[in-house]
Amino acid sequence: MASDPMIDRRSLVTRLGGAAMVGALSAPVTSVDQASARPADEVRAIASGEALPQDSPTVLTLAQGRHSIARSTTINSGVVLMPGASIDVAPGQTLTILGDFSAPVAPVFTGSGQVNLNASRCHAAFPEWWGAVADDPAVDCLPALQASIAAHPFIILRAADYHISGTFRINRPYLRIWGAGYRGTRPGEGTRLILRSGAADVVHVGPRSRPSQVNDFLEGVDLRWLDLTRSMPIDASLDRQPAGLRAQFVLFCQFEAVSSSQNGVGFVAKGVVRSAFRDCIAFRSFDGAGAGAPFRGFLLDGDDSIGLAGGNASLFLTDCNVSVGGAPNIADPVGLLLSGGFADTYVTNFETTHVATGIRVAGKTADLGAQSIVAHANLHIRMPIIDQCSAIGIDIADTSEHALIELSQPYVALAPRATAGIRVDRMRGALSILGGQVLGRIDAAAKGNGVGLLVHDSNGLSVTGLKLLDLRQPIRLEQCQQASVQAWVGNPSQLALDAAVRLQGCVQSRLAVQIGGRTGAFQRGIHIIDANSTDLRIDAMGIDLGALAGGAAARVVLGGRSMAVPGRSAGILVE
Repeated sequence: MASDPMIDRRSLVTRLGGAAMVGALSAPVTSVDQASARPADEVRAIASGEALPQDSPTVLTLAQGRHSIARSTTINSGVVLMPGASIDVAPGQTLTILGDFSAPVAPVFTGSGQVNLNASRCHAAFPEWWGAVADDPAVDCLPALQASIAAHPFIILRAADYHISGTFRINRPYLRIWGAGYRGTRPGEGTRLILRSGAADVVHVGPRSRPSQVNDFLEGVDLRWLDLTRSMPIDASLDRQPAGLRAQFVLFCQFEAVSSSQNGVGFVAKGVVRSAFRDCIAFRSFDGAGAGAPFRGFLLDGDDSIGLAGGNASLFLTDCNVSVGGAPNIADPVGLLLSGGFADTYVTNFETTHVATGIRVAGKTADLGAQSIVAHANLHIRMPIIDQCSAIGIDIADTSEHALIELSQPYVALAPRATAGIRVDRMRGALSILGGQVLGRIDAAAKGNGVGLLVHDSNGLSVTGLKLLDLRQPIRLEQCQQASVQAWVGNPSQLALDAAVRLQGCVQSRLAVQIGGRTGAFQRGIHIIDANSTDLRIDAMGIDLGALAGGAAARVVLGGRSMAVPGRSAGILVE
């Protein structure tokens, strides 16, 4: 055999035995690794268009230089690109590689033709192969990102910044895009996609419009370990605030360890079915351009029917977090907004910090109409952590009589001047609150920290084991029907404005509240404001008289009249 590894300049072809193998590469190709290069007598020119044998053990090594694909070509063998080597694919042509592929993390594919590694033995692809240059704001990495996801189902992003000029659109099924971290604050501590726009979404997963049926939704996208942010302030004049991640009309998708920084909406889910957000973070500290616009950490958009129960279905949020830093010019910040239909939604360990309203459930019953029959069932919020909310911790409003909601083990800590820890307004159906804690904050200058549990014009409330600590107004029920409240109220430090429990216009309800605290913490124990409150059963056994400024006479008060507590049962029936 000859030892010269030089391959013909006009066509690159390799021969195994008598088998012909395709190569439509036309360029000088010289192996840098002389020891591993094929000897000259194993190289011959063959006709373009023939396929390489699937079982070919050949490894095609391309040396430094430009190698061009003039016609669509399939290479069955492994391909190795040495440093400085590149392949130029002519317009309208496709290079398909079916074997192994190895190349430096650098630009190796050029030209406007396509590269297809989907059926190759290459484990993963890098957008750098298509020209992405990380950590350089002058380079638009969007074309390289779009080319990479068309070429391979698994894309790896390095611990670096990728600047993009527009929305990164993902609309191919069974695609994985994994970065190298999402919590870092300095260069090299994670992967960031940085959008040079204040009006567009950073990443959009799914089709633009709703497919005809759910089984046609985009399936199997897996996005992990990266931060979605922007280098320009949010345009506050927009009707629809731009998102870090907008997922719509998708099925069986996973979004894990993804952060969304400095966006109008961190994450939007619309038509998201049997999918999950895990350990995802939304953060906002920068102002938008112009007047303050709303900020939402997570928006579960159930305003439109998707052919199932709600606007999403079998949607799981687990260990997700929203926080606001500094003093951005934003209006009505909400950590998690469930708008319209919310059926089949499971929220677990959701946390907010310094967000005005932690969780808001806006049923929009009139807007949904008949759809609310199925859209308002099966909502579960488990162990939410709402810390230092300045408006409302958990807000549930305007649900239909078909609503079935479970809120278990909530933790809410109010900031000064907050309205309420848990507010229920115009709720129909059934809401259960199991356990949980609502904490006030002693602030004499603020003169209070809102109501712990505030319920207005609502039916079907069941509260069991809720604990309320150091609140100026622990419990207030107004125009409620068929409510059952069993709770513990304690004010060891804070003086309440009046009663531990205040009822007005409530009927067909039960109340059993343990009340304690510092001496004279409350003026009254349970204060029934008006005679319109009827058919009430009150258990006053658990009231510590020492915590009432009015003593035994203030245990249960109807209007301005003290009610006698009969016998050891301490049960009072207001008829």
